[in-house]
Amino acid sequence: MTALEMLEGLPRLDLRGFVSPVQRLERFSEAIGVEVWCKRDDIGSVGLAGNKVRKLEVELAHAMACGATHLVAEGSRLSNAARAVAAAAAALGLKCTLLLCHDEPREPVGNLMLDGLFGADLRFVGNVNWHELAELAETVVHDLERSGECVYRLPIGCASERSCLGFALAYGELRNQMRAHGRSVGTIVHASSSGGTHAGLVLGNALHGFESEIRGIVVAEDVYPDVAGAYLSFAQGGAHLINAEVELTRDHINITEAYLGEGYGLPAAGIYEAIDLLATKEGLMVDPVYSGKAVAAIIDLAARKELKGPVVFWHTGGYHALFDPRYAKRIWSAIDRLSGIAL
Repeated sequence: MTALEMLEGLPRLDLRGFVSPVQRLERFSEAIGVEVWCKRDDIGSVGLAGNKVRKLEVELAHAMACGATHLVAEGSRLSNAARAVAAAAAALGLKCTLLLCHDEPREPVGNLMLDGLFGADLRFVGNVNWHELAELAETVVHDLERSGECVYRLPIGCASERSCLGFALAYGELRNQMRAHGRSVGTIVHASSSGGTHAGLVLGNALHGFESEIRGIVVAEDVYPDVAGAYLSFAQGGAHLINAEVELTRDHINITEAYLGEGYGLPAAGIYEAIDLLATKEGLMVDPVYSGKAVAAIIDLAARKELKGPVVFWHTGGYHALFDPRYAKRIWSAIDRLSGIAL
């Protein structure tokens, strides 16, 4: 059995219910001077949409096979991964505990509102770093296990060697869709933080002969001491799980922090203009925490003539942050035609 056959035969759940479409962004492409398509992983039920769901389809199939009764995940209170875990737990009849950075906000909005509605036990742990958050999660896991739960812990961003295989599969899905349109995949650009998406796309690309360039736009700082090394480790580990004899090195991990701006969830140059341009040209929404920074990167890289087309913007979701008052007010005040209208 080939590595691709092993990949396609992986046990996995169907949490999406359909294949997300890929669409050509005609007016956006004309505006920036590069042919751009969009892989619409932002489409799905409110609870189960975004790139984390592909990871969970593989990871939670394994969790269910292990007899899990309780999922534990960690992240910021803005976390798309935490929201997806909470939704998946509800759909699968599992208990869920989320450890969330920062203090409890005055009002529940965006993903946090959804986390609560899905029935997750929300534990706010203050301003801790990712390493400290992981240690706290381990403590919670041990406490739950002592109470008789069979716990399956999901790491930050649901990123792991196993979960990245969901995006190795996704690369093949996109490749087939683009071929059906008579197009190839020149470059994939996506927002990246914990690295499972990037690692999976890199592995999928390798399994198909390195046909494309995979560019990750880093949106969160200090997730790992060695970000590129962590991403590479996920890709290599995923390859090992399916017995894929592909050589992956640091040269295959093409990531940049040039569009991070002031940090995770904080402003970056060009981000409000990117949100505005995509909304007015295509009716598509991206948020200022994740996907908006990838669109800002596409606009800038196109202007610099540093993109090999056709370009696919992998929409990883996250639009829920637009409804957080902090971000809504910033976006409104930053867009000229809106800034004069009082909220």
